[in-house]
Amino acid sequence: MENNGNTRHDPSYCFGPYVVLGDDSTYDLADDASIAILTQDGQDHLSEALDFGAVHDDDAVYINLSDLIAAYNQVHGTNY
Repeated sequence: MENNGNTRHDPSYCFGPYVVLGDDSTYDLADDASIAILTQDGQDHLSEALDFGAVHDDDAVYINLSDLIAAYNQVHGTNY
């Protein structure tokens, strides 16, 4: 997936944001999405269950994608 940087001030980019997974075909709206960083116990629970519902709250730190997009916009002067 290419990020060409030419979309910085193009108003036609107004839909989304979407989270696109590594296979380039699985996606969802990013409104409630987050990035998770796990402890070893959290990783073990995830590996066993293959479901983030099995990861205990104290075994993960979540970074909301809305916060990341806001930080990107602030740094780059964009409004996505």
